[in-house]
Amino acid sequence: MARNSTLPRVIAHRGASGSAPENSLSAIALAANEGALAVEIDVNVSADGVPYVHHDDTLERCTTGRGLLHECSAETLDSIEINTLPEFTDEPLPRLTAVIDLILQRGLALNLEIKPPRGRAVETTEAICTLIESEWPESATLVFSSFDRAALEHAMHRLPEVPRALLVGGIPDDWPAAMRAVGGTNLHCSVKGFDADRARELQAAGHRVYCYTANDDEVAMRLLDDGADGVFTDWPGRLLQSLAGRG
Repeated sequence: MARNSTLPRVIAHRGASGSAPENSLSAIALAANEGALAVEIDVNVSADGVPYVHHDDTLERCTTGRGLLHECSAETLDSIEINTLPEFTDEPLPRLTAVIDLILQRGLALNLEIKPPRGRAVETTEAICTLIESEWPESATLVFSSFDRAALEHAMHRLPEVPRALLVGGIPDDWPAAMRAVGGTNLHCSVKGFDADRARELQAAGHRVYCYTANDDEVAMRLLDDGADGVFTDWPGRLLQSLAGRG
């Protein structure tokens, strides 16, 4: 049976990543504290098959580590820290298991972006699906998303009941075929790639359309007014306040 694919109107992008280190436990906790009901995270997999929450293929931009994440063992990855904001210290590079524990504890919905390195869609997705199978309850909202269509296709066959979202820049002309190929429920497009008329076509066909990454509150509210089902933002608390202020 297909699970719920409806995300809230405001989704914390990599947690509250405007105020805390992206994809960190602190960013997810802060998003919940600010009133967010859902978070988006990125997941890659270690050399020995352990899923970690991290955006880049490489470790240098966000952590004290070096090299490609998928070439490092879990033992190595457990020894490094996220170092993007100096005021946050002792911030571990989190395993997906730790993030799931926190998300479930705080009662959040989850958009899990599968981030396979080139040529590793199947291995990455398989490791994530195996963990989700044992750790994620059916009653909690989870959506897989990815730019990598091979990853979504493998997720469709591996865990068909988990909803999938195709990540794109702009809404493609061939969106019906693209959505069928991955069994997509949602389509996630860039802020600049949103097209209200095409979004209505998708919605009329039973899909939902979400926009990333809306860090200007006026832009975010305009997208919602124009028919977007929701937006991803690095500043969830600020956007929620702006929306509440409209009455």
